[in-house]
Amino acid sequence: MNPFSISIAYKETFCNRSKEIALLKRNIASVTHTVIYAPRKFGKTSLAHVALGQVDDVIPIFVDLFKVESTYDVTMAIYREIVSALGRRAADMSSFGARFLNVFKRIRLSMEFKPLTNYPEFSISLGNDPPEAHLETVIQSLDAFCENEDIRVCLVLDEFQEITNLKESKKIEGMLRVGMQAARRVTFIMLGSRRRILRDMFEDRKRPFYKSAMIYQLPQIPATEFIPFLIEHFKAGGVDLVEEEAAEIVAFTDAYPHYTREMARIYFDLKPEGIPLEEVKNILIDMQEGFEEIFAGLTNHQKRLLRAIAEFRPENIFSQAFLVSGRLGSQGGVQTSLAKLKKLDVVEQREGRWRVVDPIFEKWLVK
Repeated sequence: MNPFSISIAYKETFCNRSKEIALLKRNIASVTHTVIYAPRKFGKTSLAHVALGQVDDVIPIFVDLFKVESTYDVTMAIYREIVSALGRRAADMSSFGARFLNVFKRIRLSMEFKPLTNYPEFSISLGNDPPEAHLETVIQSLDAFCENEDIRVCLVLDEFQEITNLKESKKIEGMLRVGMQAARRVTFIMLGSRRRILRDMFEDRKRPFYKSAMIYQLPQIPATEFIPFLIEHFKAGGVDLVEEEAAEIVAFTDAYPHYTREMARIYFDLKPEGIPLEEVKNILIDMQEGFEEIFAGLTNHQKRLLRAIAEFRPENIFSQAFLVSGRLGSQGGVQTSLAKLKKLDVVEQREGRWRVVDPIFEKWLVK
């Protein structure tokens, strides 16, 4: 059996991060709200799952905000996951609905048990109140319910920065901040991949979430941890992997957890057939979905700038040599396109050079 999965990593499929796990466990215990930001495919969600899996007295509630398009979507996403998580853990499921509605007075809730599993299935309605009215009280109600039940929860808001795309974003931030500030039994973990936007949310004095949480940039997993991890898992699956091959995988994927595990998964299956690692690199690049969509959404000048950054990794993005090499025209045009690429969190300055954030996207652009 292939020991590598490209889904959320748990337990033995998760590589180290003992320092980050310890940090989250301390913050959860002390009700210290935490923002974790890093590029996509960097293991933020897996980290939250692993850390919460090691905390016995806290119920995890995971809310994915990646596709929200309205205040209604945000409200329903939070309600659905609260009801689902608390309903599954309720000691007395038969009375859970009544106890829940005694605190969450605004919503309408119906429950029926699945005949095969005897697990409850809930249907939620906002009733006649607008979504904003629910967001004003949902965290206070959750905290009150936890008080009544003598439980604690951790509310994980994944891709939290997506609420900034909504026209009511400032109002949503303000309403959630009020509940967060007063919570005693609810700890927030907010995960995000649009790093510049996320930092602005929590570091801009004019924003509701200013200084309301600890901000932590998730670092790269060191090669000294990833290389033995790969060797050990290959061996456990009955396939030998030498240190040089493991190091090549980590270097090619820039130690991005998702890509590293994905490349290892492919090589684990193909190595016994004699397929070389060099061919696996091309397979990894070619199988990625979504790069075309990102690229197609850019203007022609933004595309040229992105490709030039991928190919040349310039130190000075406004140098005449770089402008000529990339057929980029004036510095003003580059400044405009660069602002857009930075806002999308597609490019960054790292170790004195401009880079494409996603290492496999960078290789796709060059290829």
